[in-house]
Amino acid sequence: MTPGSATRIYTQPLKRLLFQIILLLVCYFISRCAFTLINLNKFDGLTIHEFFRLSFHALRFDISTIAAINGLYFLLLLLPVPAWKMPRWNKALQWLFILSNSLAFAFEISDWAYFPFILKRSTIDVLDMITRKGDFVNLLPHFLIDYWYAPLGFAILIYGFYRLNRWIVARTPQAASIPYTWTFALVRTLSLLLVAGLTVLAMRGGIQLVPIGNGNALQVADNKYVPIVLNTPFSMMHSYSGQMEELHYYPPDRLGDYFQPIKQYTGKGFKEKNVVFIILEGFSKEYTGLGGRTSYTPFLDSLMQHSFVCRNAYANALESAKGIPAIISGIPSLMDEPITTSAYGTNQLTSLPALLRTKGYQTAFYHGGTNGTMGFDIYAANAGFSRYFGRREYNNEADYDKNWGIWDEPFLQYFARGLNNTKQPFMASVFTLSSHDPFKVPEQYREVLPKGTSKVHQPIAYTDLAVRKFFTTASQQPWFNNTLFVIMADHCSPVSSDPYYSSFNIGMFAIPIIYYAPGDTSLNSGTDQLTQQIDILPSVLDYLGYNEKFFAFGNSIFSADTPRFVVNEHSGNYLWFMDDYLLSSIGMDPEALYDFRTDSLCRRNILPVREDVAQDRMIPYFRAFMQLYRSSVINNRLTVQTLNR
Repeated sequence: MTPGSATRIYTQPLKRLLFQIILLLVCYFISRCAFTLINLNKFDGLTIHEFFRLSFHALRFDISTIAAINGLYFLLLLLPVPAWKMPRWNKALQWLFILSNSLAFAFEISDWAYFPFILKRSTIDVLDMITRKGDFVNLLPHFLIDYWYAPLGFAILIYGFYRLNRWIVARTPQAASIPYTWTFALVRTLSLLLVAGLTVLAMRGGIQLVPIGNGNALQVADNKYVPIVLNTPFSMMHSYSGQMEELHYYPPDRLGDYFQPIKQYTGKGFKEKNVVFIILEGFSKEYTGLGGRTSYTPFLDSLMQHSFVCRNAYANALESAKGIPAIISGIPSLMDEPITTSAYGTNQLTSLPALLRTKGYQTAFYHGGTNGTMGFDIYAANAGFSRYFGRREYNNEADYDKNWGIWDEPFLQYFARGLNNTKQPFMASVFTLSSHDPFKVPEQYREVLPKGTSKVHQPIAYTDLAVRKFFTTASQQPWFNNTLFVIMADHCSPVSSDPYYSSFNIGMFAIPIIYYAPGDTSLNSGTDQLTQQIDILPSVLDYLGYNEKFFAFGNSIFSADTPRFVVNEHSGNYLWFMDDYLLSSIGMDPEALYDFRTDSLCRRNILPVREDVAQDRMIPYFRAFMQLYRSSVINNRLTVQTLNR
């Protein structure tokens, strides 16, 4: 055996893999071109230059898909045993390669026709549709005829893919006559380990903090262009959970009797005020002057004297990744995982920064955590924030808390400086982090701030101090007096020992929500009306006098004659709070009703004796809202544009 022939023996499998990967990338690019051309009317403003830019970024998702689908094939091809000497083994491997990728292409090409119905790449729920024999089998002939270009395109693509793969295999033969040696086994083993490592890296989409998902496309493309960046197999593989079933309690046209998701505030005149959200990590109402307990927030308590204070406010989630979308986009958390990482993660959303950008606002999201934490950078892009500032942008590890990110005090000063450099009007959000487990404060404050009786008390006091110093800095800036500040928690702290705030009832979600506008005496008051995080978006737009139509599940706290309610979910258990009554439901089946005026700890189930209250108002409103919510999310109808399509 000559040195040249030995080298070919060792490199032929790797050459075959390289050529086959290139072939697959070309197929995905061809499909992307066809997908875009067929649905071009859905991609307003798309230019050729932008398409090629999106296609370049799509390589990351295509390579991840190829690695996931072909990982087994890569392993079997490079096994360090002489199976490659058997002709049937080689044929079986190539059929595995052809069939597995053909199945992936079938889903990919089906979206040429299916995309206009859902305005996003198909997710795993499409399999549910296929398995419903009565629907899918009966409709399949109709789909094949009406959307003939999809099966035709599939046939052409697979034929070309098959022929070109045969050409690759013919030019990268596995020499069956070469003897199996220890040298060969060692080289093949090393090749296998190298390819296995690169495959895992490719599946993850790189070496970043967490593997990529559907939402990562939002970092490189506007929401409407995300389907161009993704491919359908990737979308399906990364949407394996978070699915819901639609509800059908009422005819769709009757849902308006209970809730009207399209809002419009007219006749007020738009106030071009800056909007600043200060989202406080784990700030339960319990720790403030509103909670009826010892307060650890002296600054917030003083600010409330000059603010519109919501004394009966609640979060819509127990986790940050769910609370932030509730605040910014008005999306309650009513499924097991955040909408941002669920099967509906690339849905078009109504979000405050996106709406205000149409009014000329500059937008930015600040979070001192490591970039990529909980996918906030991805969500920020989807919500319409034009810039994201995290630990990387802060770029000073001296202020790193060695756990979650930058200490609140220096980061809030960084936030204030950032606002100084932002053109007005602006909408900016900052999310603090120091009041998170492990509940530490900077060393210089450990003997200064009150320690309280819980490990969370001192970090709460530290963040309150950081907010005070932020306002001291901000109050000296020219933009301060033209700004609406909205201060709220992302969720409650998980370490409370108080029975009202720690057991699974509505107290577990009680938070402060504060609206403060320097110099605006109309906000020097408060309300005992029910409100929740999803009310913040319509409340801000109502206050500003935003006069365009927009989609919102919640209602403005500043508008009368709107349903006042709070909705929450945890592990399939729903809470519906309305008219001083709390309805608890396992799934859609009510199990308990509590009179919150006399039983705030929810110890006496009055459902058996007050079924009239439940049946006449609580249950109809709850089920109507859940039907509206699920239908809107499942069918990607969370904006005025998608709702009316």
